[in-house]
Amino acid sequence: MGVDWVQMRQRPGISAASFDEAIRAQTAQFVASGCWFSDEFGHIARPAPATPGPRITEMVHVNDRPGNTHRVNALVLTPLLPAEWRFAMYRSFLPEDLARHISRWRAHIDEVRAGGHRAYLQAWYAYTISQRLAEEWTTLRQLATNARTRTNAWAVRPALVEVRERITVMAEPTVSPPPRWRRSHDPHPIDATPFVELAREWNRRVPANQKVHVPKPPSYEEFLDDPSPDDTLVWLEASAEEGYGVLLDW
Repeated sequence: MGVDWVQMRQRPGISAASFDEAIRAQTAQFVASGCWFSDEFGHIARPAPATPGPRITEMVHVNDRPGNTHRVNALVLTPLLPAEWRFAMYRSFLPEDLARHISRWRAHIDEVRAGGHRAYLQAWYAYTISQRLAEEWTTLRQLATNARTRTNAWAVRPALVEVRERITVMAEPTVSPPPRWRRSHDPHPIDATPFVELAREWNRRVPANQKVHVPKPPSYEEFLDDPSPDDTLVWLEASAEEGYGVLLDW
């Protein structure tokens, strides 16, 4: 089950303060559920724990027509927006708030595609690429370590033993720190080539169940060539134009 936005309109007779309280409570409940990507947002402060309060699902009418829902992750996981903004998207939006947020998100994406915000984006690129590489390398290094005690024919071949030892003694990739939006950034780019090439040497010498995919990372330009938010923004804009907000559902 994924995380969706569902078109909704607020029921009459409920104050704006009550809606705000219900949205904050639902947001805290979602964060507590763990249904988000810790490797993407684990460095961001969480909202205060949820406290008993009004249930937003009892305060809205949900549109039940076809096309009334949309996956959240296409927008939440784009690198074109700051991570703090994206983590804050895991919430419900009333109609009047939705249009304002869409305008802000689209304007920022347009600025990025025009070459803006490079310092932050280069730091986020370094963090993302180094984090992925470190995760893949941890898996490969564990397999290489385990192979030291194996007696299979493939595991004792001299060519494999030589690669195995190079993997186990090689320094692990250093993960660049995650940048924070609106702060100074000092990216630490990582050269993935030695790790990718050594993983290929390993994969050429082991059976299928021992292979580890350590791909060549995308370039910075390829990393930012991300069309995934576009359909979501169009759907959100159409929802707002029809007077709908969106309800977070997971």
